Amino acid sequence: MTKIKINNAKFYGFHDDMEYEREFGNQFEVDVEMDCDLSNLDGSDKLSKTVDYLAVYNTVKEVFHHKKFYLIETLNLAICNVVLEKFNQVKKVRVSVRKRNAPLGIIDSVEVTNELSRD
Repeated sequence: MTKIKINNAKFYGFHDDMEYEREFGNQFEVDVEMDCDLSNLDGSDKLSKTVDYLAVYNTVKEVFHHKKFYLIETLNLAICNVVLEKFNQVKKVRVSVRKRNAPLGIIDSVEVTNELSRD
């Protein structure tokens, strides 16, 4: 298995149960770690033989901006599911979503992490 990671992708979004955050938004960071079966790579140097991480990034961006989620847990699971659905070579995906400036006092972020595998 080959690990492909997207680290600390930054998005501005409107995800929260609080009306203020749904209206004005907040900063989020997303990490995506994928265990990929690249056995068909066979010494090839072609993008079509691997997982295109730009396509994964754009997929995450689309999910992130497609709708407003009340929970970052739900947003996180939506990202996990769509990565597994769209990219057949991804056998397991681990996604962390961090919400910057959560209204909890002085903290760096709140983070939710999920890991899903193909059945």
